[in-house]
Amino acid sequence: MNMERLDGENSGEDMSQDKTAQSIYVQPASSDSGSAAAVVDHVGEIPEQYVHVKTSTVHAQKQPVIIQKIALGLLVPSPYNSRRFRPESSIQNMVQSLAAHGQREALRVYPGEGERQGKYEIVSGVTRFLAATTLGWSALDVIIDPTLNPHDPLSLIRLSRIYNDTAAETDMDHAATVADLADKDYSQEAIMKAMGFKLPRKLFKLRAFGELPEAIFEIAAQHPHKITAEFAAILKSAVAELGADKATLLAEELIADNLSKEKLIGRIKTERRKIADKPTRAIKERARLIHFSDTQAGDLRLMRYPNSDEKRVKLDILLPKAAAKNLFAEIENLIQRMNAE
Repeated sequence: MNMERLDGENSGEDMSQDKTAQSIYVQPASSDSGSAAAVVDHVGEIPEQYVHVKTSTVHAQKQPVIIQKIALGLLVPSPYNSRRFRPESSIQNMVQSLAAHGQREALRVYPGEGERQGKYEIVSGVTRFLAATTLGWSALDVIIDPTLNPHDPLSLIRLSRIYNDTAAETDMDHAATVADLADKDYSQEAIMKAMGFKLPRKLFKLRAFGELPEAIFEIAAQHPHKITAEFAAILKSAVAELGADKATLLAEELIADNLSKEKLIGRIKTERRKIADKPTRAIKERARLIHFSDTQAGDLRLMRYPNSDEKRVKLDILLPKAAAKNLFAEIENLIQRMNAE
């Protein structure tokens, strides 16, 4: 799911990602690109029935911008939006906000090309877009931002982090963004600069998310504010020690009971002790008493061991010398036939 800031309201933020989004190019703006006239040039690219233009001033930029109403069918999330995981609860909060107050803040977008020619990539406002889709709205206010360069993912991510400032990004957001930038062969230094990290240790911690089983990752994606990189590392170790199924149950318990890191580690230790206390002695599966003449001479046992598919045959018998030699020869012949198979 996706999460982004809540349209200027005081409700929190959400997170998600659209991995189908592709990189697109926008011609760099000329020296007067900050003027209303320069931005209006984009209007001709949009079908007339989907466009409503009004001039507004963005104080942060101290320049007039054009707010346009664009059909939802022409909008797609940018792959460089810094918010990647948006729980359903956050989208529903936004749905309620839009229904009650309408749209208070325009989305920021840039034009698409290639497979997304005629579309507009959302670098800020994905949650508003998802909520408006849920409400069945036909269009949203957007700003086609001339400062956005789709050929510079690092800058897009930095700007997206500035625009999406209602709530702090989560470690899951960071992990997905870092992984995408690493796949594009950006250096560690460039990634740290784009993400605002001062130490590389943060990058290493985030790797735990990519090593979680899918079931645990989905739980984390619905609760990205709870599952930090530290929790991800603990759950990763639980998978190695206890198995994926037990670790998934612990992840569910983590959310349901709002466990602290210390309590989660304590639960893992408890499960580890249960495994250590399981019986390891062999269990008798079948047995048969052996008699010689009228006297019980011993027994034959088929044994199995916990957590193993192998079984053991045990023969304990006391026989006169001649009978013992004959039985030994018979067993030896059997072993030779087994080896020959």
